[in-house]
Amino acid sequence: MMKFVLILIVFANLLLSACSSEQPPQSARQSAAGGGGNTSLVAAAQRISDLCSVVPDSLAAKIVPNAFAPGREQFPLRCTLNNGKSVLEVTLEKGFALEGDPLADAEFISGLAQGGYLQRPVPDSAYLAVLINRDPKVVLYVEVAGHDGKDHRDDAIAVAREILARWH
Repeated sequence: MMKFVLILIVFANLLLSACSSEQPPQSARQSAAGGGGNTSLVAAAQRISDLCSVVPDSLAAKIVPNAFAPGREQFPLRCTLNNGKSVLEVTLEKGFALEGDPLADAEFISGLAQGGYLQRPVPDSAYLAVLINRDPKVVLYVEVAGHDGKDHRDDAIAVAREILARWH
């Protein structure tokens, strides 16, 4: 029960961070300047109706072995894989113009659309927001909660890279 409460607190903090209007680090502002995104990625993201269809099976099986049937949500568009211990959750937000950068206080990851923003709220989890477009806003979120003591930074980045590659 205590772990569940801690996870809820961390998740709430992540949501508050994502809604923050603070300025991103200078390197992030320079990399994400310009407002528009890759039109092919935006078009592909707009066509997605089942996010589980683009989650890479081989990576998902490695991160969440023996996962239960995927959980699918439409609002927001989300796919959740879980095996009772580990979780891989991918969310796609599409909407109005984006003010600031998602998770602007996070580690900036270049090479992911207009940039990725990575946080590691606890040692065995990673939360990555990939900015695809500002107006209209398109952001891909990848969250890995391993509950296994391992660093899942590279797992979250690999899942995001694979999804983006499928959209090209």
